[in-house]
Amino acid sequence: MNIKKTAFSALIAVLVISSMVATPAMAAGGLAWGADSKAPNPAISADVTVDEWDGAEFDNALQYYDDSGEAAQLPASLNESTDNPITVTATDIDFDQRDEFPRNDDESGDNSASALDSSEWTVSGATVSDTTTAPSTDALNYAGTASSDSATYGNFSNDDAEKGYITIAADVTSASGTPTLQVNDSDGDYVEVELYNSSADEDADAVLANSTGEGQVLQVQMGDLTVQGSGDGTLDSAEEVQINGDIDADFSVIDTERTRELQFGERLEDTDDDDELETVTVTQPNGAYSVANMDGFDEVMADATFYGVTVDAVFQASDLQDDADVSASFSQDNDYPNWDQVANIDYKIELPTAFDLSYANTELVDDPTLPDERYQTVEVAEDVGDTEFEDIDSYSDVTDSYGSSEVTLDSTVSSGTEYAISYKLTLTNGEVDAMQMTAGGGAGPMASGGGGPIDFLTSLPGIIFGGVVSFLGLKRFGVV
Repeated sequence: MNIKKTAFSALIAVLVISSMVATPAMAAGGLAWGADSKAPNPAISADVTVDEWDGAEFDNALQYYDDSGEAAQLPASLNESTDNPITVTATDIDFDQRDEFPRNDDESGDNSASALDSSEWTVSGATVSDTTTAPSTDALNYAGTASSDSATYGNFSNDDAEKGYITIAADVTSASGTPTLQVNDSDGDYVEVELYNSSADEDADAVLANSTGEGQVLQVQMGDLTVQGSGDGTLDSAEEVQINGDIDADFSVIDTERTRELQFGERLEDTDDDDELETVTVTQPNGAYSVANMDGFDEVMADATFYGVTVDAVFQASDLQDDADVSASFSQDNDYPNWDQVANIDYKIELPTAFDLSYANTELVDDPTLPDERYQTVEVAEDVGDTEFEDIDSYSDVTDSYGSSEVTLDSTVSSGTEYAISYKLTLTNGEVDAMQMTAGGGAGPMASGGGGPIDFLTSLPGIIFGGVVSFLGLKRFGVV
């Protein structure tokens, strides 16, 4: 036997197996978070609305601009119980190319025309004006009060019209009958879509909206629409966009030149009843709608500004980053002889305040991680501010609320109010190890009666390591 090769192989095996042992995620105060950790994890659940979410600067849905104008991160996580935790509105997305129909470039590269510019329309009975659908999101308002009212835009020409998509995003304030948007060619032919039809299905192929409301989107390829009019029966080119009828609507997108659909995000849905979630592309949202993340939007929206993004979030103890907000100690206690150790764990949790943030449906909750008899005491204090844990004297005892299901500790949480939650728990040494900063226990800022080298030697990597050392020692002395 080649002892050197055997020893090396055994050492590699030890390292590989050791690397497979899960390393717990760590937050403030040295507590570890992972599948095996039973550390209490109280949370404030909230629908957080970020007034201005900047795709050019932000990386995830939980970022915002603080009151100094700097990008900041909320100390929170997306609610994992919700498949699509982010809610947006299509007409509140300000993205490049949104207002660049028609694509008439001047020498400087700037677009010299826009269908969202009211001065470029010709009206008959109706009125058009410049407006916004969200801050800094320019839009065109069309207001007609009779079926004969109209407005026409003609500052473009598209010779390959059938490949183009009619792309509309609008907030519909009021409407009557079946107002339309039509695209005319030069010899009297046209195709059209209905901007409003109260009798239509929400997902009708050629209807923008069946009810009033914000964020209505329609995308349909003109080659799929029936050609009407008095010409040769084909849509040879597109020369005019005409809005007709009784409707009051703010348009943030009007486009007939784009040759593909825009992607307004992605959703997770079980589309085939197999109990598995599939990714579904959103192309025609109606009103506020929910998506899985902020990564699934169209490439032209990569640097977009989203106004009024609402996120289903949880501000958990495991998201805390300031050591001053966590206190944890573990020790043996003769008052609880049936348990290895007693833990005293304290947290401070709050909803941050900022001009760009607002909250709804706030609630302080706790989902027990241990049987109820392990919770010797649980106490909650409100509006503790910067008071040290040991100086808080306004605790209320909520121990009797703990059982096997989620506990509501406060159903009227306000932003800027700091809550303290204090636990006294009875634990096994293994549970203490799983809660500590270092897997295997002992290390880190908290005292503990468990873990250390003995625990390692009795673990699977330790057993293998000990076997290898024993084998090499015996071989050295000629026993094997």
